[in-house]
Amino acid sequence: MRAGLVGFVGTGKSTLFQLLTGVVPDPGKVHTGQVGMAIVRDPRLEFLAELYRPKKVTPATVELLDTPGLMPGSHGDNPQRLALIRQADALLVVLGGFSGGDPARELTAFREEALFADLAVVANRVQRLETDVKKPRPEREAMLQELDLLRRVQDALENGRDVASLNLSAEQKKPMRSFGLLTEKPTVVILNTTQGSEVPPNLLALAPAAIAVDAQLELELEQMTPDERASFQNELGITELSRDRIIRAAYHAVGILTFFTAGEPEVRGWNLERGGTAVEAAGKIHTDLARGFIRAEVTAFDDLKRLGSMREVKAANLLRLEGKDYVVQDGDIVYFRSSV
Repeated sequence: MRAGLVGFVGTGKSTLFQLLTGVVPDPGKVHTGQVGMAIVRDPRLEFLAELYRPKKVTPATVELLDTPGLMPGSHGDNPQRLALIRQADALLVVLGGFSGGDPARELTAFREEALFADLAVVANRVQRLETDVKKPRPEREAMLQELDLLRRVQDALENGRDVASLNLSAEQKKPMRSFGLLTEKPTVVILNTTQGSEVPPNLLALAPAAIAVDAQLELELEQMTPDERASFQNELGITELSRDRIIRAAYHAVGILTFFTAGEPEVRGWNLERGGTAVEAAGKIHTDLARGFIRAEVTAFDDLKRLGSMREVKAANLLRLEGKDYVVQDGDIVYFRSSV
């Protein structure tokens, strides 16, 4: 899973990138973007690590791309800056909630930038197709269908509506995948503000699930020892760091779940799209596991935690044998049998 951090200059986007990934922003990459991995903290993984005492513990991760800040007031080269995240699975839109700014207006401005950037891509493709369909060629019928679809998309964008509003089918979306349209991507809105501040009503009206975070404060807390952090959080009344809420929100927006593999060599969390099957989960680990898939031995995390050991799970007949079409559930602990 890959998410792109986007926002206008001065929103504290790079501070949030450091908070989420632990990677210090590199000034030399301010125009090209910087990649880091955000660890998905999961108490279920911690439980499995305590239970199995493995040699290695590997959490699930989310790849984050910190993009160059957008320039307000003019499109300028903003479309080129936004192009860096066209292959991201989700957008984390960072808004500034300090210095007297209006984050709702800022979100509206970002959405306009995304519409403008998408419109340029779609209009260019429409223009090419209009020229190409005038010539006889084997794929002309498919091109005509794509042209008809893209004209609908272009009309929506020109009227200020994003692509998601068209409710296109999976089949209709296929010819547009390579475009990486920004207005089609799941979005998490993050308000970077001071500790204790709430998301203002006018922003909630535009983004009901917006998350408020004091990125600088949380970054300072992350750099403390666990005891110091606990003491400061208690003093400030912070029960949960927004960092973890943001990662979970990105997971939810994209439709990602976590399944686990567990044993003495390694306990590990894996990402999988919701609705993914056992054979697709096996392929996340290694293509050979999917190619030679025989069956999956599946345990629900809640059953293992309640009973305390895999022996007790088996005694209660709660270890299930599933075929390749089994739809993996969030928290499943899976052992794959393969002929390869």
